[in-house]
Amino acid sequence: MTTISAAAASAGSLDMRAIQRALDASGARLAEDGALGPATRSAIYAAVQARVGGVAAPWSAERLRIAYEQIMLRDAGLYRGAIDGLAGPQTRAALAQWSAPVAASPASLPPWLVVARGYIGTHEGVGAKDNPTVVDMFRLAGHPEIRHDSVAWCAAFVGACLAKAGQQGTGTLWALDYGKWGQSLLSPIIGSVATKKRTGGGHVFFVVDFDATTIWGLGGNQSDQVSIVRFPRSVIHSYAWPRGVTKPLDWRAGAFRAGAVKAGSEA
Repeated sequence: MTTISAAAASAGSLDMRAIQRALDASGARLAEDGALGPATRSAIYAAVQARVGGVAAPWSAERLRIAYEQIMLRDAGLYRGAIDGLAGPQTRAALAQWSAPVAASPASLPPWLVVARGYIGTHEGVGAKDNPTVVDMFRLAGHPEIRHDSVAWCAAFVGACLAKAGQQGTGTLWALDYGKWGQSLLSPIIGSVATKKRTGGGHVFFVVDFDATTIWGLGGNQSDQVSIVRFPRSVIHSYAWPRGVTKPLDWRAGAFRAGAVKAGSEA
């Protein structure tokens, strides 16, 4: 098996703990210690081979690491290119978005949106395994009794981000309750909380960009992960802003758009 050296990993753009978290969410059993030990090296190799097959067998250590970063970036909705281990313009752009998903400085963004973008790429656990980061969102949202990430968690994600930013969410796990929360808005604002109806319930997320026809939403439980998704404006049920917080000027965060994916499962 091709091995991945510590030197190769240290040259990477993604923190090794983030790589280990992603591997754990895919079923690995790693200590998230930031160290590139034998178990982490083996997990990276196996994950890349599982995605692209035997073509990866002769790849260099550096190429394997980049290929796994591409897998993470694609799963986060930030990269649409090939999983080839070659750090071309699309890969570099996606890595830049991972590190700073918007061009604006954090000081110009609502604090809950700064918190939310830090979760991009967080996945549910595989099978019966729960991702503790997702489970902790339930605690932060006021529901410590929920111990499994198989419970719909879009409202838990929004509630957790608001709580970490010092704001009060609805305290419930019913997405459409955010339609009756805060200051109701007639149109979107960057950082506002939007809801949409779906079969069997609803979905809630943060608005990170918009135009005349489309809303870009940063949310949890979007195809079992935290990602940025494009929604038609016609499906939006409500927009809201935290009560008592001054609304900002109408500005855009267009750098969010490049990695957005079409809406998938929100259950």
